Parts: sequence; structure tokens; C-alpha cells
Amino acid sequence: MKMKKVIAIVSEVQLDNIEAALMQHGVSGFTLHPVRGRGNYCNTYSRDSLVSHVQIEIYTAAAHASKIAHLIMKVADVGANSEGLVAIESLDELYWVHQQLPAAEVDFNFIDQDDASANSEGDENGY
Repeated sequence: MKMKKVIAIVSEVQLDNIEAALMQHGVSGFTLHPVRGRGNYCNTYSRDSLVSHVQIEIYTAAAHASKIAHLIMKVADVGANSEGLVAIESLDELYWVHQQLPAAEVDFNFIDQDDASANSEGDENGY
């Protein structure tokens, strides 16, 4: 089992766009956490100078992790400094609680739109 965890900390403003892009690419499972922190930018208007963002966690097959990370970066990027960051972590083990079984790579999807559109150019039916 080669599984990865994609962790993204991004602007709350871009969350709807990121969620839509993930769903469009077949990524239906992810967890959201409100987070506050500080990196290159600090909020000088708040008392503690912290910036509010959202953290997205996605468990996926190793083959999909980089594509998901790049999709998030592409959608989240609006040309501003300190828009967030994306990390990919390796996992030793991942289990489904309700089945009490290990998760498998086939349990996770990513539809590569570039591959899908290239394959659909064959004829009018998309085959």
C-alpha cells in the first residue's frame, strides 16, 4: 500500500474554488480545519497578528498526491504573497474504521482532466 496525505493551508477565500476543483477531479474525500497562523505575512489589523486560513487534508494513493497538490496550488494562486502552502506526507498505514481493514490505492480517485480530454478527442462519443 503506497498512500500519501496531502496537506494544504490556503486562504478561506479560495476554499469554494478548491473544493469544486477537487470534486471535478474525482476527489470526494477531504477534511477541512480552520487554522490561524503566521508566515511571511501577518495581519497587522488583528491583536495577535495571526492570519485565518483553512487546512485541507486529503488521503490518497501515492500516484495521485502530486497531481492533487498541483491542482490545489493552481486553483489557490491569486498572485498574492503568503497564499499558503502544500505538503505531501508518506503514510505507514491507513485503515477504514467501519471495515477495520487497510485502505487500498484503488479506494481513492483522481480524474486527470488533461488525460480525459486527450482521450475524448478520438470521436464524438469520447472514446
